[in-house]
Amino acid sequence: MRKQNRFRLCGKSALLFFFALLTVIAAILLSYRLSSEIPVWGHKDPKEITWVDFSVPYELLEQTMELDIESYGSETHLNWIELLACLGAKYGGNFSLYKSSDLDALVEKLRSGEIAAHLMKGTNYDYYLEAYTAVLGGFLGEYQQQVIRDNGENKQELVWEKTYGLKAYSPIAAGYWYSDYDDFGAGRSYGYKRKHFGHDLMVSVGTPIIAVESGIVETLGWNQYGGWRIGIRSLDSKRYYYYTHLRKGTPYASGLYEGKAVSAGDLIGYSGQTGYSTKENVNNIRQPHLHFGIQLIFDEAKKDDPNEIWVDLYAITRLLSKHRSRLCYDESTKQLVRALKIKEPSNYSQTKETASGIVSPKTSSADEENTAAVPILMYHGLIKDPALQNRFMIDPALLESDLKYLKSQGYTAVVMSDLIAYVKDGKALPEKPIVLTFDDGFYNNYYYAWPLLQKYGMKGVISVVGALTDNTSQMGSEKDNPNYSYLTWLEIGEMQESGVIEIQNHSYNSHTNTKQRKGVKRNSGESKEDYRAYLKEDLGFMQERTELMTGKIPTTFTFPYGALNEDSTVYLKELGFQASLSCTEGINYLTGNSSDEDALFNLKRILRPPGQSSEDFFKENGIM
Repeated sequence: MRKQNRFRLCGKSALLFFFALLTVIAAILLSYRLSSEIPVWGHKDPKEITWVDFSVPYELLEQTMELDIESYGSETHLNWIELLACLGAKYGGNFSLYKSSDLDALVEKLRSGEIAAHLMKGTNYDYYLEAYTAVLGGFLGEYQQQVIRDNGENKQELVWEKTYGLKAYSPIAAGYWYSDYDDFGAGRSYGYKRKHFGHDLMVSVGTPIIAVESGIVETLGWNQYGGWRIGIRSLDSKRYYYYTHLRKGTPYASGLYEGKAVSAGDLIGYSGQTGYSTKENVNNIRQPHLHFGIQLIFDEAKKDDPNEIWVDLYAITRLLSKHRSRLCYDESTKQLVRALKIKEPSNYSQTKETASGIVSPKTSSADEENTAAVPILMYHGLIKDPALQNRFMIDPALLESDLKYLKSQGYTAVVMSDLIAYVKDGKALPEKPIVLTFDDGFYNNYYYAWPLLQKYGMKGVISVVGALTDNTSQMGSEKDNPNYSYLTWLEIGEMQESGVIEIQNHSYNSHTNTKQRKGVKRNSGESKEDYRAYLKEDLGFMQERTELMTGKIPTTFTFPYGALNEDSTVYLKELGFQASLSCTEGINYLTGNSSDEDALFNLKRILRPPGQSSEDFFKENGIM
């Protein structure tokens, strides 16, 4: 009896051991799969991403896009891809768990100065940021578009208008019908059984097909499965746009060829029902439609791999339907052409418009004669306590690291008077100029920044809020706390006299963000006369106050919160300002001895956040 029980016990133990072993093996395999597909926080090797499950619902795409557009140019620009990456990391990519309260809480934290990467530390945020940037990286941006305006003589004319927003287009031209449903992953059987990794838009034969994003035509010709097709690579090489089943006989727009650069919104072809045939120019598709796909390229060597990464485009196509390209009939050529063109700077290299109107990704505007690339960095406060650091408060050690890096790369810090002298009078700039700006006038700029700038032979620009400086100047020595104090006029004068610091105008008492007014932006319904009077009272008084206390009149106005509008520059000029600084990010390209009266207004700046090494920060922003 004992032997039998012992046998049963041994058998049970062996079974338990076997299942435990299987569990360990499964855990190892799962760990390997996760580590190979989803990098841990801080890991940035894009080759590790082998699949992207993009299931963001349309409503969330639209909401985050609107938050991005509304906040663009402000000190707290809400990048929609960062918002989506934070939520993706929170839900593990399962957006059926989405709650609007989660987005609201995230937005509130980011607006208070928190950094997305810091909030999501310990999660797979980096994976989602890399993946979602690959999907949406070319959709939003700054560009110029042609608009039709009345010239005041009962005539209409085309003028260029600068804007920021959705610059990617629907693949279907404006005014043409289509219908669709979510068909991603559906079965296909022609040739072999496979999943449908694209999105079908039901259209009539001959419907004009539009380039969704600017790029280079990479593929053109016949394919057994797709019939007549077009493949276009985005300018950052991350997205491969695939359009198939084009019209029999005349599938392509005139002049299209492999290697041609196309702009977002260009006419590229016409829908049809070709395909499912080894013989060219055959209609074997039952219902005419456009097969529209986006392939993500993380590793160029794997582009033609059978397991390539395609994106579910149902929600994205709905979003793109908000921006459709208008076409018109050209009597001279008897063909359709786009009605309104765009000019677009590349997100990946600075570009200029060629004679053909196509944006060339290989030509830098910095190559133009007498044109200088001038990055302007935006700092605020410097605080050693990590608990007090955020988007606008960084460690002084990080500033010192930045100065060391810039020095090693051959950059020379200049101030606004140098830029003004260059643009207006052609006075030479250093070979690699850079402007270091500090907003708000914190005491820690005097305590930390000024000594560091002197140590590394650099200069800086401090934009002061007059009311804060006046209030602080009336306090005693108890105000000298680098964690929260502001500058006094005495400290401002001392720094200015050193020649290291240049003082500029950040308003007298308009560094506010309330229902009454955001910064110095014109209120809705406020007349131009009232707005002009308001600016004169606040900014004009600050000009007089600064001259009285320092002996010098500021030349530049720095917009609080980056809040501005179309009338701002006109009234700044009336007040005698020669330049202004915005919160829009990017590098400025300035021409010496320029006739452009607006060249120095609304200059772009790049916010310096915490949590990123100097080398990574500068390389990411093209400062090398």
